[in-house]
Formats: sequence, structure tokens, C-alpha cells
Amino acid sequence: MAFRVDRRTLLAGGALLINGAAPNHEAEARATLDRAAAMPPGARLTLLRQVDPQPLSRTVRLDLAAARRGAELEAAIGAATDMAVRYALRLRLESGFDVTPDHAFAWCMDRAQSLTAQADSLLRQLELSRGGVAERLRRLARDPRYLYSDDDAGRDRAVADMNRWLTDARARLPRQFGMIPAAVDHVQARRMTQEEEAAGKAGYRTLPSFDGALPGGYFVDLRDIARRPSWSLPSVVHHELLPGHMMQLPIQAHAAPHPLRLRAAPGFVEGWAIYAEQLSAETGAFADAPEAELGCVQWLLFRLGRAIIDIGLNLHGWTDSEALSFLKDLQGEPMIFAPFEKDIARAHTEPASFAGHALNCLGIERLRDAAPGDKRRFHDRLLADGALPLILFSSLR
Repeated sequence: MAFRVDRRTLLAGGALLINGAAPNHEAEARATLDRAAAMPPGARLTLLRQVDPQPLSRTVRLDLAAARRGAELEAAIGAATDMAVRYALRLRLESGFDVTPDHAFAWCMDRAQSLTAQADSLLRQLELSRGGVAERLRRLARDPRYLYSDDDAGRDRAVADMNRWLTDARARLPRQFGMIPAAVDHVQARRMTQEEEAAGKAGYRTLPSFDGALPGGYFVDLRDIARRPSWSLPSVVHHELLPGHMMQLPIQAHAAPHPLRLRAAPGFVEGWAIYAEQLSAETGAFADAPEAELGCVQWLLFRLGRAIIDIGLNLHGWTDSEALSFLKDLQGEPMIFAPFEKDIARAHTEPASFAGHALNCLGIERLRDAAPGDKRRFHDRLLADGALPLILFSSLR
């Protein structure tokens, strides 16, 4: 798939456009951002407020606006003595927009209920109608028809299946994007070395260069292959490869956003990859594969479940046992890399992080639905500059 740029998208997106900001203003602003990065939030905000954004290029204006927002929120978080106030501020930072915890909780719960109903319908198509959704998902996860053999042949077959899904995902990209980097033609799912598998190494990725000169891949964790039913892998492809991380991250690397912008948009990258799973479903990835669609639904329930227990534990007084029961009732089996107890512990130590991931996905969806015209143009504009707080998207020109 050749690299293509729609000229109108390029002019609208602007990340690749050489624009007319005076070089000295650009250099001074970037130097100020660099100095600010080493400062505590309050001093950082004071310094950044002294920078005039008007003569700057669009990309540097975005860096500056995001850095200011991040510093303001970090300063407020550091000064907050009330736990609920501090969590609400963290949620604004992690989500990238000004959502309240109560609204976020209701939003995630509503979507989880909708997905649970979808899972029930798909399970019935597979002739699994008895018991709750979580119970039936557990049964399906252990169904020998969908399990790979626990040997080299089984692991090789799992990776080959993932690459077949990747080929289909790559073919759909022109329906989803107007601007497609050459990187997408140089990524694939890969098997870890036997030493890595034996050591229990978690799945990891190597990123391709924007121009595709340097290939990339996702190395999937298949040590405990009995917990990788075939219907669970297609969404891994869409999340980790295309149109997920291997679409967004090479574009971001090429745009080179300032580190302070990335710090001010901590949930964007993961939120995009979650959105990519949903986007794949919406553009026909699972039209003839109800099992794979069910896998997509379960992965989305997993992301929403994390968000809900995050808010429940940190704001609503949930106990760990209440959070554990909720997750078991929502998604059935824990994901291979995320035991329920591990996620509960992480929700305590990284408050609002899980919620931020899910809310970035839901926020992208809401922005997409409100965007006029060709949705490919929306996706191009969203990705062109790299990660950003979603609240700043409407100001992009």
C-alpha cells in the first residue's frame, strides 16, 4: 500500500505542512517549552503563560496549549487536599477533556450494558443461551474448537491467523483514512523467541518508521496459549497493529510533538487503540465472524470494566472484593495479561488512568460522530499531530 496524502487533508491537518511562523519565534518557544519541562507545575505554568502563541506554527501552538493545560491541572492536583477533588482533576488530565467522575461513570456503565446485550445476542447465535453472559463467555473460552495446540505448531498457527486478520485490516484502511503512511505495509504479528516465551515475557511491539524503511511488529505472548482462544486474537491485531498503535504511533513519531504535550495527554495513545478495535468492527471486520465479533465485545468490556472499577474504588468507596465481583460478572475470564487482582491493585496506585483510556476512546467516538463530512478526514486530522488532549481538537485549524 503506497503512501498517499490527500492535499485537502494535509492542509487541514497541518502536521506535515511547513507554515510561516518566524524561525526566531519558533526557536524561542521550543526552548521555553524545554526549560519548562524541568520545572514544577506552578513555575512551568507561569513561564508558559508568558509565551505569545500568535506568531507560532500550528504544531507549536498545540504543544503550548497542551503544556499549559497539563501544568494547570498538575498544579491543581498537587494543591488539592480533598481526595474527591484530586480524583476529579486527575480524570480531566487522563481523559483529555473536562468530564466529571459521575458523568464518566454513567457513560461507561451505559456502554457496558449495551455491549453486554450485544454479547448476549452473539452468544445466542453461537447456540450458547443458558446462563449469564459472563458464564457463557467462560465456557466459550474453554471450548476446544477454538483452542490452539500447546506446541510450536499451535503457536505458529495462532500467529499466522493474526497475520491473515492483519491483511484484511490493511485492506480496509482506505475506507478509514485518507492519509496512510507507508509504515502500515511493513508491520506484522510475530512470535516471540522460545526463550522469551519460557520466561513469560509480556507482549511487546517494535515500531516501524513513518516511511516504512524500518519495519515493525507486535510480538504476541503465547506462553499460556490455552488462554488465547482463536476468537480473542482478531481484536489484538486491530489494537496493537492496524488501525491501532502501528497506525497512530508512526504518525506521532513523524509529527514529533513536544514531550510536555504527550504528558498532558496520557490517555490518548491507548484510547486510540481501543477506538481502533471498535472502528474495525464498524467497518465490517467481523461481518462473517460472530466469534471474532464477540472477542471484540469482550475486549471492550474489559476496557470499560477497568474504567468502572477505577472510579468505583477511588471515588465511590468500593471494596476490592466488590470490584472483583463486578469484573467477574462483566467479562467472564480475565485477560491473559491482566488478572483481575492485578488490575484492582493498579487502579489504586494509578488513579484515573484506566478511566482515562476508556474515556479517550469514548471521546474520540463522540468527536467523530459530531464531525461533518467524510469521517476519514476526521481520523486524519485527529492523528496528524500526534497525541493531544481531546478538548483541544476543536481548536485545530
